[in-house]
Amino acid sequence: MRVSRSLVTFALVILVALLSGSAIARQPCTGPHTCVDLGGMSCEQQLAEFLRTAEVVSIEDIGDGITKPRRVTLKKGDHTCRAIFKTVNISTTDVAYTNRLESVFTDRYVYEVAAYRIDRLLGIGLVPVTVLREIDGELGSLQYWVEGCMKMQDAADRDLQIKDMDLLLQRLMLMYVLDAMIYNVDRNYTNVLVRPDADDFFLIDHSRAFRTKKKLPALKEERPIPVPAVVADGLTTLDLATLESELDGLLSKRQIRAIESRRKLLVAELDELGVLPRAG
Repeated sequence: MRVSRSLVTFALVILVALLSGSAIARQPCTGPHTCVDLGGMSCEQQLAEFLRTAEVVSIEDIGDGITKPRRVTLKKGDHTCRAIFKTVNISTTDVAYTNRLESVFTDRYVYEVAAYRIDRLLGIGLVPVTVLREIDGELGSLQYWVEGCMKMQDAADRDLQIKDMDLLLQRLMLMYVLDAMIYNVDRNYTNVLVRPDADDFFLIDHSRAFRTKKKLPALKEERPIPVPAVVADGLTTLDLATLESELDGLLSKRQIRAIESRRKLLVAELDELGVLPRAG
């Protein structure tokens, strides 16, 4: 099966709902379809430590967007990999940064790390490993660069084959869960990466997330897909104390409380739809 225009249309329905403030589910990377890419290392903790401590071999500018990210090549022992380094830290009312009416617009590198941590707390596993690191005197987020990927839009435009359409649809729905939790209204096909031949799917660019709204708009998806048990467990057992522990220093207390409020609403909504499995 191919990444066809019909798929693009379906996914755009999800994204339009998301951009208007909707919320719902998606699929974790567990079992035979794991998306977590460790760059040849044996565990995620090892890759995170590598990103924090490996020697910076080179650094280059990529693109000319507002965030001005840089690609870093790292080396330690026998391992070499690349990562994307962001130092953006904007708080403004300037409409040049957003096309939405917001009292204050924020775009911050720390949000990349916060999104990664929430992704793992929920058991989703689609955000590449992301850490805080200082490079050349600048503190920023350093996210593992998954090699061999392309933007989802490029895959659709090229009509590339994929192996498992159901899995892709599940991940689109799970993308919705993360974006609802972190209130990400900047999701588009340039920040979803895929490797169609391997059924891999990764979510990047979360520096504009974490609004402080404590509500979820009505669910608009017409065919909600069941949330995998590991994500359902993450959603139902996550609590404010854990969020505060994991996100301390990255988000304000108001932002963290808003996440907890959205989590409760999302759990109730998914449960009402019958797509949230319960233990036992």
